[in-house]
Amino acid sequence: MEILKDFRVEPLLLLAQIVNFVILLFILKRFLYKPILKVLEERKNKVEASMKQAEEIQKRFDESTKKEEEILNKGREEAARLIEEAKGEAKTLSAQIQSETKQNVQDTLKKTQESLELEKQKMVAEARDQIVDMIASATEKVISKSLKGLDKERLVQEAIKDIKR
Repeated sequence: MEILKDFRVEPLLLLAQIVNFVILLFILKRFLYKPILKVLEERKNKVEASMKQAEEIQKRFDESTKKEEEILNKGREEAARLIEEAKGEAKTLSAQIQSETKQNVQDTLKKTQESLELEKQKMVAEARDQIVDMIASATEKVISKSLKGLDKERLVQEAIKDIKR
């Protein structure tokens, strides 16, 4: 206790200060620390809930990204398949059109050849008729001077038969 006297500490005053400190501590704990701790605990819970929500959102985002990628891949595969089908159909259609065109050209060529053959036959027949008429008139002129009657007719008929051959 001598030390207390050296530092001029009053025991009654020290006791009063300790009581005041305990009362102040009780009041602070009761009215200040508990509400602050309660607010801090609520804030901590909110932060944890937000973190859980963020994790859930990230998880959903990852899942939707995966689904989106799968859908895009399926779309690409479907597009590639459709393109291949279209190419196959185009080749088939092209071959069919070429075949039809070739057949049409052959039919047209055949008809043209037949038409030309008919025209040729008509021209040959006309030429033959004209030649026969010319030979007949020439023969008639020559023969009329030298032959008479049946001989003349026989020679004309033979000349006509020779020309027709």
